[in-house]
Amino acid sequence: MQIEERPLSPVLKSEFDAHLRDGLRTIGAQNLTNNPDKLTDKLTEFLVEFEKARSQFKESQIQLLLVQLGAVLAHLFVEKYGWSWTCAKDENDQDFYFIVSRDRKLMLQPWTFLQDCIQQPDCFEVVKNLVAVPELASQSDEVRNSDLQYQDIGMAFMAMGSLVSLSQGVGTILEDDLSPDIESQN
Repeated sequence: MQIEERPLSPVLKSEFDAHLRDGLRTIGAQNLTNNPDKLTDKLTEFLVEFEKARSQFKESQIQLLLVQLGAVLAHLFVEKYGWSWTCAKDENDQDFYFIVSRDRKLMLQPWTFLQDCIQQPDCFEVVKNLVAVPELASQSDEVRNSDLQYQDIGMAFMAMGSLVSLSQGVGTILEDDLSPDIESQN
């Protein structure tokens, strides 16, 4: 796929900001936008509780909620890892929106990723370490040894069936102090 990246329009940026505000309000974290660690905790806590009560929601409510929570997840990646929003056209002239890492090697459509996460049988394990996905992906040999750009980390982890192993492996990586030096990745 040929990606022609371009910045978001002011109107679209405003829409994403509105989704972020709604998402922050939904999870009770309006004052945490500049504190990624506490915001991560609130998002994780909300997702775990949401999964327990999911059957009480209509599909349209779930979809709206995932857009809002996707905006929160994207905000976390922007704040914690320096990712940015972008828009691209695919070969069919369709626009799609995603967040992309500084080096352009990794990308993620946050609402789609969340949708996939909550459909996993071990959703509780997956969401515990959701925000560590960029760290783990950037450490993988596939990413480090590749010249490819725009590798969708959500699709890669889903395809490998490794979301549960990912969530279980984060503790080991971080406990062993093998977490990447984020500054050295810039």
